[in-house]
Amino acid sequence: MNGRYTLQEIEEQPKVWKDLLEEPLFIEEIKDKEEIIYFGSGTSYYLALSLACFTQYYTGITSRAIPSQELVFFPETIVTKKPTLYVGISRSGETSEVVMAMEKVKSLGKGNFLSITTDGKSQLALKSERAIVILSARENSVVMTKSFTSMLLGVQVGILNTIRSLDLDLLRKELLDSSQKVLSIAKAWAEEISKKDHKEIIFLGSGPIYGVACESALKVREMSSSLTSAYHTLEFRHGPKASLDRDSLVVILLSDSAIEEELKVAKEIENIGAQCNIIRGKIDNNISINSGLNEYLRLILYMPFAQYLGYYKAIKKGLDPDEPLNLTQVVKI
Repeated sequence: MNGRYTLQEIEEQPKVWKDLLEEPLFIEEIKDKEEIIYFGSGTSYYLALSLACFTQYYTGITSRAIPSQELVFFPETIVTKKPTLYVGISRSGETSEVVMAMEKVKSLGKGNFLSITTDGKSQLALKSERAIVILSARENSVVMTKSFTSMLLGVQVGILNTIRSLDLDLLRKELLDSSQKVLSIAKAWAEEISKKDHKEIIFLGSGPIYGVACESALKVREMSSSLTSAYHTLEFRHGPKASLDRDSLVVILLSDSAIEEELKVAKEIENIGAQCNIIRGKIDNNISINSGLNEYLRLILYMPFAQYLGYYKAIKKGLDPDEPLNLTQVVKI
């Protein structure tokens, strides 16, 4: 069956999350650092965007997300003299730009190095001072689903555990209580949405959610070859909404901090005549999917919506989500 691995890996996520929450990591490397730089490529870069926001919010340490290629070719615009932790992210640990970025910064004699991967024998893992390896997040499909959410959650719980945040207990309780319910709601939503042929699908998100919005757009595009894009929610007013019509779908991943303004954007989209869905604790304002988690803690709960949507749109088009057009599981140059 087309998409067998992808569907299985989407639905395995709650089990991996449970394991990570029950045996949380420590990330002692963040101590005594003035800056943390996360880097990755593609999905891993979007993961880095959300992790940087999360890390700075909870630790107060200046945190940035950088595409791997920027560290390789423009290190002078990024590397500083501050005590810095560089965190390389790659599912395979073999992504060329990520490995090259680690090598480039090490050659400059700067900082300490941590890698997040699913393969402890990979180049990235072996070249870093320490590797956080999440074996249960390994995948057969080309597209990243459970590896994205699991590497994100793994670092989140590792940081919360290290700084002894009480939010770790809250995250553990609420996520374990709601994860299966969220997947059920996301699956039903995606099946229904995929029945319509949209000319474009746009994901909007703010703050820590922006990285998730980018990954959501990428996931649907990868699996189903649909035209997708992602923007910061309020930035959508500044040009991108020009293409909207009744065949457009806009999905707003609602935050807490900007909720009032984001809902105004939703109203503007609806007034144009485009389809607009809102996802936070509710979808379409009437189905509860989550409670008790702030905008930094509920990040992974947004992802099943896009993962299922990409899967069902691909199936409808006769495409195989396990083997998207023009893509490979590991990108090497």
